[in-house]
Amino acid sequence: MGPLPPFQVTVDSKGWLCVLDIRLALATQGPMLALRLAEELRVCLVPRLWSILDNTAHYQRCPADLLTDPFASSPGRAPDPRALAQWERVRLDLGLSAVKLYWAGDAMHESRLPKEVDAEVIERFERLGAALERRLLHVSPDMEPALPLLGGAMDATALAAAMARYRPLILTLAEPDQGVPALASLLATCGIESHEVGAVASQPLRRLLTPVLARSGVLELCWTGLDLTFVHLVAPRAFLPEIPGEPAPDLGADRLSDSADDLWQDATAFWYRLP
Repeated sequence: MGPLPPFQVTVDSKGWLCVLDIRLALATQGPMLALRLAEELRVCLVPRLWSILDNTAHYQRCPADLLTDPFASSPGRAPDPRALAQWERVRLDLGLSAVKLYWAGDAMHESRLPKEVDAEVIERFERLGAALERRLLHVSPDMEPALPLLGGAMDATALAAAMARYRPLILTLAEPDQGVPALASLLATCGIESHEVGAVASQPLRRLLTPVLARSGVLELCWTGLDLTFVHLVAPRAFLPEIPGEPAPDLGADRLSDSADDLWQDATAFWYRLP
């Protein structure tokens, strides 16, 4: 009997689903990052991007309406309005399906999601988004969830939670000087604990993700100053099926729902910078 072949473990990175936060999607290199990363991961765009693109002319005339971000610590990391024109070309000239991107729409038939994603994911996304907005307004009633960047961050969080069973990652823009990402600050305001994962604890994932960035050409975009943060969301209530016909939470209520109705109960986020 001859020698056994060497034991090998192959990790299928294409099985990972990556939700792209709107702040990163609208960064200077955001569209290029999405297109390149889609060659290695299943990249999903948030619905808020479509409403922004439907109003491109307005945001190009009034960029301040796009750049307002109550949770960003540095204005230097604000989105680039010029990215809107690049996304318009991706959507209209190239075609989103041709460039291997996925997206969530207002309904399942208006979405393009990986084939294994179940048909109830959009309904879960809407319920989780409504519950997250309720948490935000309970703490900060003067906050405007309709702000593009704030709404986009909430979209990314709710969509990742809705697809919890498919191991999603959220990819967002890092803050300078090792600051807490805007997305993590939003979650903390909503009462969702957010923890930075240290270099040692995150090393196994870094070893898997760094080659993905290198193969896709994203790593060289990071050399231009594009700093990335990966966010892992653990939301146990989002993993459970909802009761059919159960009404969505009332956003106008004066208090948070009790634990039986709180879809974000015991949710926690973990984040680390990469590369």
